[in-house]
Amino acid sequence: MNEKTWSVTIVIDDYKSAETGAQTRARARLRTSGRAAFVGTGLARRNPHHTDVPEVSDDMAAARALADLSHQLYEAAAQREAVTRSALTSARAADFGLRRFSA
Repeated sequence: MNEKTWSVTIVIDDYKSAETGAQTRARARLRTSGRAAFVGTGLARRNPHHTDVPEVSDDMAAARALADLSHQLYEAAAQREAVTRSALTSARAADFGLRRFSA
């Protein structure tokens, strides 16, 4: 079996915006062999009444960053599949001397 290892690193920091105030920001970076890295970002508002439990906003921001990363990876796979399927269909048609018709 051909095994591959992909690593995701999540960096969490404070993010301040004039519109939203203090937030927790997480960036999830996926590293794969031989491909461009994907980076997902997630934000979570910090509740000023919960200063003793910062993990809540860390968890929310990280979850949102992973969801963003997942969406990007899914979209990239769908685009690759569409290109590959189109190329394979054309190649198979050419192998049999057939013209490719679009529906």
